[in-house]
Amino acid sequence: MKLTLNSAISALSALGPNSLCNRARQRFQAGRRGVAVVLVLGMLAMTLALCYAAMRGQFTIAKLAENVGRGEAARLAAESGVYAALRRMSEAGWAGAESQFSANLTDDSWYDVAYTTGDPQLMPADPIYGEYAYRVTITSTGYASDPGQPAVRSIHKIEAIAQLARRAIQAEPENWVDLEPYAVHQWGNRPVWAQFPLRVQGPAHMLGTLSMFPEYPLSPGPEHRYFQDLEKMRVDGVADYRPFANPVKVAVSRQTQPTLDSLQDLGISPIDSTASTTWPVAHPISVVSYKLYPGGKSYLAPVLQLAYGSSLQNRTIEPDPKTNPLGIYRSQNTLTIYNNVQIRGTIISEGTTPNIQVHGTGVQIEGVNLAPLEGTSQTMQLPVAIIRDDLRMHSTSDAVVHGLAMVYDEFEVAAGPKSAKFDLTGQLMTAGMAIRGRNEFALLGVVEWELQHTLFLAQFLLPNSTKYFPVWMEEKSNLPAAPQIKMQRDASGVKYHWHTWSQPVYVKDPADAGLRWNLVRWTEQ
Repeated sequence: MKLTLNSAISALSALGPNSLCNRARQRFQAGRRGVAVVLVLGMLAMTLALCYAAMRGQFTIAKLAENVGRGEAARLAAESGVYAALRRMSEAGWAGAESQFSANLTDDSWYDVAYTTGDPQLMPADPIYGEYAYRVTITSTGYASDPGQPAVRSIHKIEAIAQLARRAIQAEPENWVDLEPYAVHQWGNRPVWAQFPLRVQGPAHMLGTLSMFPEYPLSPGPEHRYFQDLEKMRVDGVADYRPFANPVKVAVSRQTQPTLDSLQDLGISPIDSTASTTWPVAHPISVVSYKLYPGGKSYLAPVLQLAYGSSLQNRTIEPDPKTNPLGIYRSQNTLTIYNNVQIRGTIISEGTTPNIQVHGTGVQIEGVNLAPLEGTSQTMQLPVAIIRDDLRMHSTSDAVVHGLAMVYDEFEVAAGPKSAKFDLTGQLMTAGMAIRGRNEFALLGVVEWELQHTLFLAQFLLPNSTKYFPVWMEEKSNLPAAPQIKMQRDASGVKYHWHTWSQPVYVKDPADAGLRWNLVRWTEQ
């Protein structure tokens, strides 16, 4: 059936205007309700998102707080490790500078500590590089873990540098103080040759039978005048070229009358001393290693012959703060030293022929200063040489020894030309001593000595005469009065320390419970 326009209009008219509006209103209201639902759902989604973000933020903050807490716990653990390390270093039972230890603070925090000798920031060019061996690096690593997840942990590392407070040094033998004043101390019951021109400046103690010109063809006249005029030169302020100076201690019972007379000519009144044939301190036999302080690193003493050969020439040997801070060297059997050799430290000889033979020029053997004790400026050195057999300066040598030389058999300056030189500044302690004559003095015959003595006396009262026989012999026979062989105490006041090598050099002060340490630096990672 077809719906015409008129019928449609009629039908709409029959519905009436109110019915049309109601239906439109219903459709509009239904549309609004859909939009509201969409808006509500959107707002709910946004609320849920904000709540989730807030929850995530709270969780992150909680985790950050946990991490910060673990980091702080790790830092506190590392600090506790440093304090524990410093405490252990000051105790008698410290395991040492190359040791490690660890400890728990709680079930979830702990530390690991390692000691290492030295300070990585000290370099050879540093003026205090010598302190390297007296410093210890403490590396303390602190840990803190999550109780629920032990694999989750925080780590904090602290590096602290401590330096030994050197407050005391190992005690010396009781008799050491009695040996300290002498420039020369000779203890053996054997002949002692001390032939001029020689100069021992400072107290001398000689217990052997002393002879001052056994190789020279001197008759009593020239001999007495020569020595008397050496004393007169001293009194007149010209120069002191005497072989010895006051005081001189000798075993008087072992001396000949000519020797006592010669000392009297030199203005020396010898002091009688108890005769002895035993060494004042024992030779250490062999020093393989040494320590600076209890618990410190053990340093090997290198064998010179193995490191450089049995003959040294054109070489400088000196301490290394990392490997050999005191410069302690072993010499096995004979060591021969030729030209241009400088050795700083302590040579300790051992073996079947433990001697040192010096043939060269430009030779210097020098002691090394020990690091000073706190609160004192006293300079101390170990002996420069501890020779089990002989120390010989040959005729071709020109050597300087600066320090204490301890020789358990014989110290010799061999016969040689008047130009040969030897200079010891410090102390010589020896069982035997032989300062042999200068060739030019020995080769001048007794007749020539007598003739020159007669000529000297003949001109003595004339105007512009030579007043001293030693000066006359220098002018007429080219025999120098000034000695080229000299031994004298060190005027700087250095104190020589005798060490027992089985013990460390520095020890705790009697007033302290243990070693003391100064904190130099503290860095954190």
